[in-house]
Amino acid sequence: MQYTEGQLGRVFVVRIDDGEDMLVSLHQFILDKGIHAGTILFLGALMNGRMVTGPEEPVIPPTPHFVMFEGGWEVFGIGTIFMGEGGPHIHYHASVGRSGHALTGCLREKATTYLIVEAVILEFTGLSARREFDKKMQVHLPVLGTGENSVPTDKIKPGEPTKKKEESPHDEKIDQEDDLPGGLAEIIRDLTRRPPP
Repeated sequence: MQYTEGQLGRVFVVRIDDGEDMLVSLHQFILDKGIHAGTILFLGALMNGRMVTGPEEPVIPPTPHFVMFEGGWEVFGIGTIFMGEGGPHIHYHASVGRSGHALTGCLREKATTYLIVEAVILEFTGLSARREFDKKMQVHLPVLGTGENSVPTDKIKPGEPTKKKEESPHDEKIDQEDDLPGGLAEIIRDLTRRPPP
């Protein structure tokens, strides 16, 4: 686990219009305003886009499972902003829906606005945070904090807690639910499992 602490800086409200690529527009805005860390909240609609809806198989490193969507989908989501090699890296996750169908995942490469997308950008200051490429995971991950604020998970011994946590009856109930056979998670895994090539 890693963490860093900072303060809230500037707050921006941004309107992205019909036909504009939301990802390109927000990236350029963040560059223009010199935002080094923050979060983006957004809602509206997308005409089309591309998203990663999970891995092809749950292995490390993952092979992303890409899905294209088109035809006007409602959208809401969140993103994080951290500096990395070459400037700000923005990581978006969103849910899109249309006519009773929904997708959730990581928006990548393309997200063309339909009608309007409204975004609120909250800038963070005073953070020790950057995004770096992780060779094992093969993705860019946030690296947070320094010294005692940073506890890399590879330095934690199995079974050794990083901080003592009091157990509650709620925790016991969750453990019992995890042991139950079947369930919605298993149904979803079965429905989304791809046949072997």
